[in-house]
Amino acid sequence: MKSGKIVYYEKPNLNEPCLIIGFEGWPNAAEVSSSALQHLIGSLKAKEFAFMEAEDFYQSSVSRPIGVIKEGRLVEVKLPGNRFYYVKNRGSQDLILLHGVEPHLRWTFFVDLLLDLAESFGVSEIFTIGGTYDYIPHTCPPMVSAVVSDDDLRKKVVQAGLGLTEYTGPISIHTFILETARKRGLRTTCLWGHAPQYLQTKNVRVVYSVLKILTDFIGLEMDLSELHRAGEYFNEQVSHLVEEDPKLQEVIKKLEELYKQAEPSSDESKKEEGSREEKVIYMHAFLKRQEDGDKKEG
Repeated sequence: MKSGKIVYYEKPNLNEPCLIIGFEGWPNAAEVSSSALQHLIGSLKAKEFAFMEAEDFYQSSVSRPIGVIKEGRLVEVKLPGNRFYYVKNRGSQDLILLHGVEPHLRWTFFVDLLLDLAESFGVSEIFTIGGTYDYIPHTCPPMVSAVVSDDDLRKKVVQAGLGLTEYTGPISIHTFILETARKRGLRTTCLWGHAPQYLQTKNVRVVYSVLKILTDFIGLEMDLSELHRAGEYFNEQVSHLVEEDPKLQEVIKKLEELYKQAEPSSDESKKEEGSREEKVIYMHAFLKRQEDGDKKEG
């Protein structure tokens, strides 16, 4: 059964669900967006019910299809996908989850299809989850900011202690969704997890912070304790690595001072910190070094 460019396996009966969206690609710094959606889908045992056909929205030379080859035989070719899942919750709000890839082309058509689906299911509220790199230290609590579609939501995020984003520049699909949803009268909140820009890897600690805020917002009962422990362990590993690098210690000390002054993202801070390459921590190299050390000890 097809509807435009969305293919349905089934059309579940949902009660004013909340739509939660995460994309891989540009708005997925530190894998915050994709990891958050994967965690929701897995933990809530969400059921896939539809997907959006990909051919009109992606350039294969930019986001290449993935080939699966086993013993010389082509098993599968995977195209960039946008897959919809649902969760029926007893005692709390039903959910629709979209885990996708930010489109390269035809944003207007893409977002119209997405919001048509939302309206057809009577979606009551939309949340997008994004990740961005920022000039903040890993030694401070992760920062989560928000962009909202109306003043009532603005009051809600302020009461939750979130930062309100101030930004002028190129936008992600999240902002385009918010603007189109606002025109349709759909309440929308874009949540952004801010990851230290010197950590070029998946940041579980930021993923936890975003999901904790999201679940509190929608009243979703969900055990995030394992994710919290993984985030704290990640931070401990980073701290051990920093102890081995005096240059990084200086950089982080400056970021801590700027963070305390509530100016972690100012132009001056960017100028002071020098080139990005000097302060990037390649966690995969650190983890391999740690693994090699464990093998030697064993």
